[in-house]
Amino acid sequence: MVMPDFGSRRTTLGMSPSEAAAHWLVRLDAGSLESTEQAAFDDWFAATPANTEAFARAKRAWHLFDAGEDDAHLKALRLSALKAEPERRRGIWMGLGASVAASLLALAVLGSEYLSHQPAQAPAVVTKASASGGSATVAEQASAALDQGAYATARGERRTLKLGDGSTVTLNTDSAIGVAYGPDRRLIRLVRGQALFEVAKNKARPFVVRAGDREVTALGTVFEVRLDPGRIKVTLVEGRVVVDGIEGAHRPGPVIVPVVLRPGQELVAQMGTLQKVTGVDLDEQLRWRDGYVEFEDVPLSRAIVEINRYTKRPLVVANARTGALRVSGLFRTGDPERFASIVGELLPVRSRTLPGGRIELFMPPPHAPGG
Repeated sequence: MVMPDFGSRRTTLGMSPSEAAAHWLVRLDAGSLESTEQAAFDDWFAATPANTEAFARAKRAWHLFDAGEDDAHLKALRLSALKAEPERRRGIWMGLGASVAASLLALAVLGSEYLSHQPAQAPAVVTKASASGGSATVAEQASAALDQGAYATARGERRTLKLGDGSTVTLNTDSAIGVAYGPDRRLIRLVRGQALFEVAKNKARPFVVRAGDREVTALGTVFEVRLDPGRIKVTLVEGRVVVDGIEGAHRPGPVIVPVVLRPGQELVAQMGTLQKVTGVDLDEQLRWRDGYVEFEDVPLSRAIVEINRYTKRPLVVANARTGALRVSGLFRTGDPERFASIVGELLPVRSRTLPGGRIELFMPPPHAPGG
């Protein structure tokens, strides 16, 4: 396996703790250090708790990938994990790959405040020069347009994007992503909402999705990422992904441990709590692609939160007693009136329209006639 060449670096000055940890881990894996290098490593390791933690985290990731040494997928993920940050740093500060650096810089400042005001629109076609100096073909132009940029959906809208490498992204309601492809990896940032990624295989360019304080790395895979306030959920449909923390992300709570997901597994990370991996019903999870959501014995208040993601006419419950009622069923998204009507047949609740257009679900008094 070809490994990044850190051997020529005799100092970690200017590196982040994560970059330096990768540097020392590769050097140690290659064999015994010279006495001067060993002293430099010892000094770096003991200098700050951040260095000690970064090295421990790098070792956990390394051993995780070692467990699948014969797996080509994990080999590529391991290489990507070690090379991504140092190579990006070299490209930015030494002038190599300037267009990639510019894209990454643009993505770094792409905040949810900016994207929340972007209309859902067709990607602009960007003309690029061909090798002969002329204009690129229409197909090349469309492909280039989806190698970079910001894309979003409105509330109640779904949208599928074709990326330049042949991958596709399906955005659910009120979602936004930033795309910044480089020569060594394909980087996506999920700014808000939910997206399903169907990744074209390319062992030389891992596909990386950043959401919240997590980073999901894949090759040829189908997976979904959902980002809610203080919570991220990653669901694997097919293939394999590694979910890890993002260097420099500020977060309270336990240390993030890298996890390899397998098809049918879901990782849920709530801010300040231990991440959890469980099995999931993939059919139920992906019904949103067809315009439906499914509930299995959940509180009515929780079901309403999900239904409200798809509509500008929100549902509300009259009180906690009404919200505690349990509901099951398959419901069409984007139609709160129909949801209220069906729930009225399943549960002892009625609906009424409040000033401002909200739809309230309430339990009528026992002596009141229905309606």
